[in-house]
Parts: sequence; C-alpha cells; structure tokens
Amino acid sequence: MIPGARIRATSYVTRTTSNGLQLLVFDYPSQPEAGTHLPGGGAEPGERLDAAATREVIEETGITGHLELVGVVGVQQDNYDTGDPYISVYFHLASDEPRDVWKHTVVGDDDAWDTGLEVICRFVPLAEAAPLLRTSWHRQEEYLSLIDLP
Repeated sequence: MIPGARIRATSYVTRTTSNGLQLLVFDYPSQPEAGTHLPGGGAEPGERLDAAATREVIEETGITGHLELVGVVGVQQDNYDTGDPYISVYFHLASDEPRDVWKHTVVGDDDAWDTGLEVICRFVPLAEAAPLLRTSWHRQEEYLSLIDLP
C-alpha cells in the first residue's frame, strides 16, 4: 500500500451483442481534451471496492441495465498530475443495458470535479476500445486484453 494513496475503483462494463463484446465508454462534450473514459472514481471510507465500482458506474453513466460483477482484472498504482498517489482496482462488470448511446449528467460528491457535467455514454466494440482509452489519463486501456479471455 502506498501511504496516502487514494483508492479508486474503475470498471470495464461490457455487454454481449450479436456483433460481439462491447465496452461502455464516455466523453465530456464540454471538455473534449479530457479524452474517452471508463467509469471510475474514489472509494468512500469503509466502502467495499466492488460496491464502489458499481456506484461509480451508475453515478458517472446513469446506466439503467443490470450490472453483474464478473471479476477483478488488474490493479494499477500511479500518481495524479498533482503528484498525489492513487491505487486503482479494475473490475469487469457485465450489463444488459439496451441503449447504444445516451446523455447523462454526472452525480456524486459536491467536491468532485465532474459532478454536474454532461457526458455522452456509448458502447463500442471491444476491439476498438484501446485507441479511444489511450486519449485519457490513467492508462485505462491497460487491462483490456484480459476482458475477452474465456
């Protein structure tokens, strides 16, 4: 454990379609330089990480489909641009979300930088996700190759 590190839960949310596995991603239209993201954020004190993962998916995307925990796919340790450390646990969640694309206003802590911002959520083919996720921070594409394993 890194002393003082913020503990985060980040999720690869997938759904299976007739065209194969798709991944949920989102963008901030008001901040296109922020790139494409996975849902994720800090765990509350005493909160289980799997519960934090589900909570963050709902807060950041407004997903309405069922979410099922598939497993943990990785743990990442790094520093924010500020130099503050974080540890992010990457989860794989499966969903039956029927929407392909939708708008959502992020809800959550009043002091979170993205609370109140509009996001555009969409499912993309898993094979096309890595280049999109490389446009954001936290190396969110790092564990994608572990998602489609039998």
